[in-house]
Amino acid sequence: MKRHAGITLLALSLAACGPITEEELDATRRTQPLESTCTALGAQITEHACYHSNRPADHVSKTATSGLTATTPHINTSHKHYDVTLPSGATGTVQFQPATTGSWALYLTQNISVTVKNGATVIAPALSHAVSESGCALNTVKVYDLDSTLTYQVELGAAAGNLVGVVPEELAGNAIRYYRDADGDTYGDNDLSKSIRTACVKPDGYVTRRYDCDDTNPSIYNCL
Repeated sequence: MKRHAGITLLALSLAACGPITEEELDATRRTQPLESTCTALGAQITEHACYHSNRPADHVSKTATSGLTATTPHINTSHKHYDVTLPSGATGTVQFQPATTGSWALYLTQNISVTVKNGATVIAPALSHAVSESGCALNTVKVYDLDSTLTYQVELGAAAGNLVGVVPEELAGNAIRYYRDADGDTYGDNDLSKSIRTACVKPDGYVTRRYDCDDTNPSIYNCL
């Protein structure tokens, strides 16, 4: 899937039909690939993944296979921590079919190699970085732009103890809306087409509250 920035065009086309609601924007952006400006995931989605990792009731045990076979297990359900047993000292394979098209994060308890494939086609990660959350066993996250109509092979590299934890999370379901604050008064522009909804770290020049009816004048804000 190509990464692109079609959000502005979508917002403009909606605006031509009348005022844009946050629900309409969410619907159009849900299937957008990871924005090219994203450098790291925000705290909310990582804390959410850690919650499930730390909750025993959310743990599910799976045994990976050596390559794709008829018994290769699936790790499709989000909000679960999959304890995946790997072949001794070797790479193991599981399958993943995302519930929705869009960006998905695979949180891991070990920094091992991960290869996501659609058949013979390797899906490059859109983002990959270390995770440092106090009291959380997850230490790495990799983000992929995936299609809900496809089932992907996920090859997990050899891990210490032949066991790795995997928590899949949809970015759109863990996103926060930020509003453009051009005048720096900590209130965001009322024009929703200028807002961003993302699971990434807060972009510069954006805030979490809106209702600035004149975002060019820092003396005018909170126009409820």
